[in-house]
Amino acid sequence: MISRPSKILYRLVLVVLAFSFLACRFTVQTPTATNTPIPSATLQVVVATPVIQSTLKPTYTAPTATSELAVTLTPTLPLVTITAINGNIYIRRGSGSDFNPIATLFQGQTATVLGRDILDQWLYIPIPSQTGKFGWVSTLTIYSSVSGHTMNLPVVDSGLAVPAFIQNCSIHNMIVQPVGLIIPPGNQFPNNIVRFDPGLYTIQDYDTGKSNLNSNQGIAVDLREGELYKLTAMGTSAQHKCPDGQ
Repeated sequence: MISRPSKILYRLVLVVLAFSFLACRFTVQTPTATNTPIPSATLQVVVATPVIQSTLKPTYTAPTATSELAVTLTPTLPLVTITAINGNIYIRRGSGSDFNPIATLFQGQTATVLGRDILDQWLYIPIPSQTGKFGWVSTLTIYSSVSGHTMNLPVVDSGLAVPAFIQNCSIHNMIVQPVGLIIPPGNQFPNNIVRFDPGLYTIQDYDTGKSNLNSNQGIAVDLREGELYKLTAMGTSAQHKCPDGQ
């Protein structure tokens, strides 16, 4: 039979063994901070910002819109020519008879047409024997012969001509040839100032030479764009100054 002190000692040993066992189980099942994996900040940054996107670059240069237009918008002009026949043709500064003549397309000469006016009545050509210079010739004349389809040519704008005028400051009526237009005397202002196209004219005294205008040589005038030609004498030696303000 076990004595009482021995029982007490036995129980104490059992208690100690039990606590030791429980302590071992707690140590195994409770992980420490060092054993728990924690996602690093570096890993998150790598995943959110792939390096490969910043290193991709195109290996070619795409064609620009300008280079495409340069190819597609370069039309080939149709072959159109104009030839002077039956005489010479004035080449003018612009597309109209109110522009100065700047050269001549002589009879038999042919020029390649580069453009036309919007009404298809004047053609834009290089001036023969004058490299880099251009002018206009009329199609509304018996002195021109056109080959080709002018309506397929590009329209060229030549702007506006500068008006030219003849002012009669004399005391007689004057007639301007070859147009046959009579200019009233100076006392009939402003009707004594008449607009004309640039060109060569002959001014004759209409009052004194009505019966024989063909023999009345008159005054030759080469009228130019922007010019105001003042006629101060005709038929007599007297000079007639144009009134101030005219």
